Amino acid sequence: MTRILASFALVFVACMQSAPPPQYAQPGPPPGGPPPGEYGEQPMGGGPQVCRGGGVCNFECPEGNCNFVCEGGSTCNVECDGGNCGLECGQGATCNSECNGGRCQIACDMGSTCNAECNGGSCAQSCDEGSTCGLECDGGNCSRN
Repeated sequence: MTRILASFALVFVACMQSAPPPQYAQPGPPPGGPPPGEYGEQPMGGGPQVCRGGGVCNFECPEGNCNFVCEGGSTCNVECDGGNCGLECGQGATCNSECNGGRCQIACDMGSTCNAECNGGSCAQSCDEGSTCGLECDGGNCSRN
């Protein structure tokens, strides 16, 4: 019986020594960058917040003075309570903006849909040919071209 146990122990040790070491995942960023989220990417160095093409993004700017880019095919909902915000709505994108502080600029590229509500007034909306634009201006002095 001792011989059987000794033989078994030798086989067991031999198997353990010939097995390759376990592979552990190395920490690092996911391939291809972060997945698109509900909120757009935060700007680096003060640039605009961007919603990548095909994404759905909700942006908030309580202090005002923010800029947003909604790339083609994406859907963006922008709330600018402080006013003086800019929104560029790319080709085929859908943009809904609420500018409670006024003085907002909305640019709608061809084939985009832009719905803007300007409660503070003095907003401007430019609509390329083939875009669908709506501008509600409660504060007055708004323009659309």
